[in-house]
Amino acid sequence: QRMESCRKPSCVQLTQRLVYSNILGLDPTLRNGSLKDGTLNMEMLQFKSKFPREVLLCRVGDFYEAIGFDACILVEHAGLNPFGGLRSDSIPKAGCPIMNLRQTLDDLTRCGYSVCIVEEIQGPTQARARKGRFISGHAHPGSPYVFGLAEVDHDLEFPDPMPVVGISRSAKGYCLISVLETMKTYSAEEGLTEEAIVTKLRICRYHHLYLHSSLRNNSSGTSRWGEFGEGGLLWGECNGKSFDWFDGSPIDELLCKVREIYGLDEKTSFRNVTISLEGRPQPLYLGTATQIGVIPTEGIPSLPKMLLPPNCAG
Repeated sequence: QRMESCRKPSCVQLTQRLVYSNILGLDPTLRNGSLKDGTLNMEMLQFKSKFPREVLLCRVGDFYEAIGFDACILVEHAGLNPFGGLRSDSIPKAGCPIMNLRQTLDDLTRCGYSVCIVEEIQGPTQARARKGRFISGHAHPGSPYVFGLAEVDHDLEFPDPMPVVGISRSAKGYCLISVLETMKTYSAEEGLTEEAIVTKLRICRYHHLYLHSSLRNNSSGTSRWGEFGEGGLLWGECNGKSFDWFDGSPIDELLCKVREIYGLDEKTSFRNVTISLEGRPQPLYLGTATQIGVIPTEGIPSLPKMLLPPNCAG
């Protein structure tokens, strides 16, 4: 989906050389596209397989390089030019000098991408021996700074952390689940109407969006989701965004997704910081409100119109 959304002409040309048979997007038939054991491409493929959702930047000499899908992302969002121009016989490759790494990380995290940084082991090596490499750090939209890159002569702006967001639906209404990896916390807002959930999505900056399978095949109220979720205000809001579906218990499964995205141990715990509604007036469940006509619902008479005189306004 993200490759299809590329707009820069140079990036569009690069996407035409991608294949979808491996997570790097490399075509082995192109120049420098070999994925044989012992090649840098294979080493990058192994790193990428550990963090497939992150843009991989690999230190090669005086540059940090990206190939395949990740190279296209650098060209589209970080303003970098492809290595070797736009020659059609070579794999997509782009990168930045080591002194520009922080700027590149800022550009990528500002656009919602996470980045995995691979460093070379510095020091003398034997002739013809490959340099060793290791994952030195990760940059995320909510935690964009990597140790060693925050220099003392720069004023740094630390943005608010960006959550992973999940949306589900039950008889209570829509539920918005927000998980902050940096704080190891989560919260859930239940009983939301469709208009409320759409409004929250529009004002919220998030890292990833997940839609629960409870949203499918739902014909209640104004949210007439079809077999694949078509129709309704919420679908109209989500249709142009990048999202993934998930099943099971909404909170538990979303926490599993967060652990997977950030490479956390499966035993990593998250603290519930949901504001308690105890002692507050409890509104009608959304399902009840639509069934008795409190909320305008197709096929159900409006309860306010039946109870109030015709000349009543407001």
